[in-house]
Amino acid sequence: MNLPPAPQGAEGEMSYPFHRLMRRSANYRWWRPLAFSGVGIGFYLAALLIAMLAMFAALLMNPMTWAADNPEEAPDQFLMDPMLNMASATDFSMTMASLIIMIPAVFFAYLLIGPKPVGQLISVTGKLRWRWFGLALAASAVLFALYFGVNFGLGAVGIGASEPVPASSLPTDPLFYALLVILLTPFQCAAEELVFRGAFMQVIGSWLKHPLFAILLPVPLFTIGHLYDIWGLLDVAAFAIAAGYLTWRTGGLEAAMAMHIINNTFLFLLGAVGLVDLNATESNPVSLVFSVCFMALLTFMLVKLADRQGIARTAGPIPVADRRPLLQPWQMNQPPLRPNQPYWAPPAYQPEQQPYAGNPPVDSPPAPRAPDPSDR
Repeated sequence: MNLPPAPQGAEGEMSYPFHRLMRRSANYRWWRPLAFSGVGIGFYLAALLIAMLAMFAALLMNPMTWAADNPEEAPDQFLMDPMLNMASATDFSMTMASLIIMIPAVFFAYLLIGPKPVGQLISVTGKLRWRWFGLALAASAVLFALYFGVNFGLGAVGIGASEPVPASSLPTDPLFYALLVILLTPFQCAAEELVFRGAFMQVIGSWLKHPLFAILLPVPLFTIGHLYDIWGLLDVAAFAIAAGYLTWRTGGLEAAMAMHIINNTFLFLLGAVGLVDLNATESNPVSLVFSVCFMALLTFMLVKLADRQGIARTAGPIPVADRRPLLQPWQMNQPPLRPNQPYWAPPAYQPEQQPYAGNPPVDSPPAPRAPDPSDR
């Protein structure tokens, strides 16, 4: 069966890297990325409003909200402190929830406006490549363990030593805080990668073909969401560049998500035991150089691992589905003996065919006649 040629996208491309996957659809129009962005932002604001109302109702129904030694101070007890304390289980959970809700927002926006399948938001294969994700997690965990070990070892000998962690930055219940970290941090990191390295890279890549635009333009949006000094913000920007490069180079979000999850989980778990200040906003040039060098090494190792595993970097044109008609014509067991013979004519006798049962064929020789006594 001859199939029509597969569609080649809006520009006739035969190979689509991750940041160009929106162009893979034959239905692509220049305004679709704008519509996708608007719908995604609308979904997120609606989900955020619902989450805030739910948390506010929970605060009002909590008796501890209204408890106070001085009754005149009671109305102020339910108001949230404008300064977040990431060592507090409540503030930590609310911060994580406000980021995790980006997952359904961007997913449903991509489902409505984006190309199909929806899994293209994750990788060029249209799904999460679990084996590759697990390998990236393991490699990141080993390297981050070495990184923090060297960091604390240098601090012990007085090189790059940090200030002691204040009591206000210590969780009151370290075990419960660690449990929250393990449960919530992977989803928080996945949400940020879906938005900044998934949706934003594909929106920008749908208009600008060179991957540098898709890698670098989302960096400021990701960086300004972190409340650090200039050295800390540069560190976050370096992380965003590494994550964007890994996403483009490996054809999906798995490596960037693995790196992000291990980094944040290690930091929060170290903060749970008092080794890291969870509310720190200041850094220094030495820490920046050390972090950037490590991030470059980790990125290099993950790229080499992806090449060794043969991880797909691009997707081809969407194949045309072989859709057979619902009503098939009736299949004849054998072709007619004489196609040019009228349908009302009696069947003709073919020597190579078996004779018909019942009436003799019309082309067969006449049967012998019995002898008549009158002929004598």
